Amino acid sequence: MKKIEYVKTDYKNRFNRQLWLEDRRRDLIHYFDSRNINNGRLSKIPYWCVVPRTSIWQVPSLGTPGFDGWFGIAGDHPTDVVPLNYFNGEPRVILNHFVNKWLRAAERLKAGEDYGDFRIEHISERPTIGELIEDRALRLQRWVDAEDLWHNVVPMHPIINPEIDESNAVDDSDLEQTKNPPIE
Repeated sequence: MKKIEYVKTDYKNRFNRQLWLEDRRRDLIHYFDSRNINNGRLSKIPYWCVVPRTSIWQVPSLGTPGFDGWFGIAGDHPTDVVPLNYFNGEPRVILNHFVNKWLRAAERLKAGEDYGDFRIEHISERPTIGELIEDRALRLQRWVDAEDLWHNVVPMHPIINPEIDESNAVDDSDLEQTKNPPIE
């Protein structure tokens, strides 16, 4: 029997990184569309990322007074959002929010209960999906807890003013200038 060899994607290659990021952007667009949530234009690059693990995106609102938009997360875990107004823009704090939320969700799902933020077609799959969500949350939790990964971490671009929609357009060359935790 012939052994199947898998080709490992080289994410150090700029083209492959960009494809991964475009897929995560589409994941967030689908998230908003599937929930009929109106939002502003999503930037072509994330607020912060570690390709190919996770990405945080800034999603502007459409001008609702007092509401600036969302931070969305997409990657090798659930796609989810949280209002921008809850955070000061630190990626570590944003990740920690999602970790805690997903760990709570995982406990309920593993017990066979519903968790409104997750759309699960077949009720019988809740425990299995709960285990998967818990695994992904615990992986991100290890990053959040690792102090040494967070020295010199900066977002790819600062929090935008939703009234100035064009200000979030950033040149692809900026991707090379960020200092993010290493991929493990």
